[in-house]
Amino acid sequence: MEHQEHIDSLLERYLSLLDEYMRLREDLSKLQSGVYQNIARANFTGERGMRYGQDHYDERMRAIRVLGIDEAGEEAVPRFTIRNLMADAAGEGEKDDEKAESKPEGGKADVTLSAQGDSEATPEADKTPEEQDENKAKEAEKKPKKTKKASRNPLHWYGLLAPLPLRTAQTLSIQAVEQVIPRLVSVNAEMEHVEIEIRRARKKRAKAAAVADKEALGMEAVEAR
Repeated sequence: MEHQEHIDSLLERYLSLLDEYMRLREDLSKLQSGVYQNIARANFTGERGMRYGQDHYDERMRAIRVLGIDEAGEEAVPRFTIRNLMADAAGEGEKDDEKAESKPEGGKADVTLSAQGDSEATPEADKTPEEQDENKAKEAEKKPKKTKKASRNPLHWYGLLAPLPLRTAQTLSIQAVEQVIPRLVSVNAEMEHVEIEIRRARKKRAKAAAVADKEALGMEAVEAR
C-alpha cells in the first residue's frame, strides 16, 4: 500500500509537469510566430532593397545571453537559466564609477601655499583669474573620466532608428529566450527524472509483492503439514 501511494504521488507530479510542458510549448509557438510575422512586416515596410536578416549581421557579433546550468548532486534535476551579459556589464560599470568617485585622489589634500610662505591655503577670492582657471583645470584632470562603452544591441546593426516591428520581434525573442525556453527544458528534465523514479518505485513494488507471495506460500505449506 505504501509503494502504491508513492507511485500515485509521482504520477500526479508527472501529469502536472506534462500540463505545464504543453502550455510552455504553446507559448513558445506563439512567440515564434509573432517574431516571424513582425520581421515580415519590417521587410515589407522597409526601404527598397533593405532586408532585415543575416545579410546585415555584424561581423563582430557576440552572444549577449549565456546559458547557465545549476545541478547540485548526482541525482539532482538540472535547472537551466539565462544570464544577460549586457545587464551584468552595465552593473559592473556603475560599480566601478561609484568606486572611482568615492576614492580620494592620493589620500592628501592639495594645499596651495601663499607667497609669504604661510601654511594656510590662499582663499579663492584672493587669487587672480589666471590662477583660478589653472586650479579648475587641475581639478578637472584629477576627476576620473567615464569611458563610453560601445552598445552591443543587435538592433544597431540596422541603424539607430530601427522600425517598430523589428523592435517588437526583438522583444518577443528575448521573452522566449529568457523566460519560456529555460523553463521548458527544466520541466522536460524534471519529467525525465520523475519517469525514472516511477520505474524504480514500480520495481520495488513488484519485489515487495513477490516476497509477500513467497511468504504466503510458505505459510500455506506449513498449515498443510
